[in-house]
Amino acid sequence: MKEKSALEKLEGMLKDFWRKSGKPHIIAARHTEFVVEPKIFLGNKLNPEMLELLVLNYLAQTSRQDSGTGDVEVTSEKLIIKTPKGKPVVIVRNKQIIQQYLAQRA
Repeated sequence: MKEKSALEKLEGMLKDFWRKSGKPHIIAARHTEFVVEPKIFLGNKLNPEMLELLVLNYLAQTSRQDSGTGDVEVTSEKLIIKTPKGKPVVIVRNKQIIQQYLAQRA
């Protein structure tokens, strides 16, 4: 049996995460159902749906201390997730995610 590459393993783990945490798209047929999984990588980029799910999960697990101390910086226009050294990793401009995060912090 062929050993999976690191990328294939990552894709498998992300699919498992999506199944547990995502909003599966289910197509119901007469005697069966199909779950439509997103394509994890689109070219060399992460699928925006998957990225949104990862960001929401990360933000749900951050504490108030994370905001403003280097990990998460938020304004009404954008939310930036940074490395511990302060380098931006993800910049979110989705107003719904920003509002949800601000409401969670309040």
